[in-house]
Amino acid sequence: MSILEEYKKALVGHIKTVDTKSILGSCVPCKKGNDLYIITCGHVLYNDDWSGLRHELIELKVEVNSHIYKLVNILGTVENAKDTDLSIVQIRKVDDETNLSFFELSLLEVKDNNYLANSKVCVYPELDDRAQAIGDIKFAGNETDFQYSVEVNKSKFHNINLGAAGASQYKGVSGSGLFYEYNGELFLQGIVKEIPNISVNSEIDLVSVRAIGTIWEDAAINSSVKKFHRNLHHNSPLNSEAARIELAKELLNQVSDKRYKVLVCAPSDISSSDTAKTIYSQLIQEFTQEKIRYSVGGGKGRLVPTGTYPHLEEQDFIESDECSSLVIIADDHSTFSQLSLLSSSIFNSRKNKEVYIFYEDSVITTQNFIKEGPFKFAEDKIKARVYEFSNFNDSMIKEVISGISSLHTCLGRIA
Repeated sequence: MSILEEYKKALVGHIKTVDTKSILGSCVPCKKGNDLYIITCGHVLYNDDWSGLRHELIELKVEVNSHIYKLVNILGTVENAKDTDLSIVQIRKVDDETNLSFFELSLLEVKDNNYLANSKVCVYPELDDRAQAIGDIKFAGNETDFQYSVEVNKSKFHNINLGAAGASQYKGVSGSGLFYEYNGELFLQGIVKEIPNISVNSEIDLVSVRAIGTIWEDAAINSSVKKFHRNLHHNSPLNSEAARIELAKELLNQVSDKRYKVLVCAPSDISSSDTAKTIYSQLIQEFTQEKIRYSVGGGKGRLVPTGTYPHLEEQDFIESDECSSLVIIADDHSTFSQLSLLSSSIFNSRKNKEVYIFYEDSVITTQNFIKEGPFKFAEDKIKARVYEFSNFNDSMIKEVISGISSLHTCLGRIA
């Protein structure tokens, strides 16, 4: 069985109101590192005149594969959603269930019938919890900056539960995704805007995946989604995943700008926990291996040995053009203080910095001031990526390294 057929229930979710449980629309669940997101149409969440949200996020929930998630934060602005008719929302699980079914999807732009023959739309019929993967799709054109059309035989949209067919059997289909499977990898090709109720063969408008990349970029979120190279011959040695990774690494190294440095703030060895020491050790090892320049602050050391006020030296450095990123290993009072000061400094300076926070989660759960103050501020205002000590694993370090390497590459290209 294909991945698409096996996991189709994990590729479509419903956005519902908490009180009435009515369906506003569908969505495509996905993950980026340790964060979970849904991708849906902008008109599912916003008023018809784009004056604001139909409902506050707290009034909504997302149901994916029988699990409930809460909506946390909308990426991008209402202008983004209006221009593209696309919204990306960060979500969090309500219970402690694992999220093994969430995929880190790649992107495949559609410009013709290539790869559409085996593409499928994942949807739920009305009053039925059996997800369907519907094919027989043809390219119809009508391309704009963020939209294109496909032709679908709507008889394929068959509600087995009710024994009826057609668009009317699929309530809240806006926001569902069109997928393509290749070589064991899933590619998202577009987001369905709606299925018209007229004619059997009908053109369906989809939001292009180009819009997704635009919102990721505007929201300063590191994106690992890829574009499928359609001109790559099937016998090419670059079809080897190992070869592609090696080539990409070398290209990044060639164009990466080496002038930039990362500020690493970590607790002193005396007050540091074993987990914090492990994180710091692995992080510095990877920085050295990837030739990423860094300076160490906090309890670990001072930026300027003869300086007067170490916290102001760090503040000056984080606001400088030399510093590209900040990594804080928040474990003791000094590093949580740095989290507060440096987050505020970055926000007030209006300079874009990548921020990564490894934190002792017991502090967040027991100290509401830290949770609702500095920690929430860092997440909301400077879009910091956060990683819990209790869930620490090697992939978190790799994600940080990948994000900083990509940033330095972009800065190099701009320079």
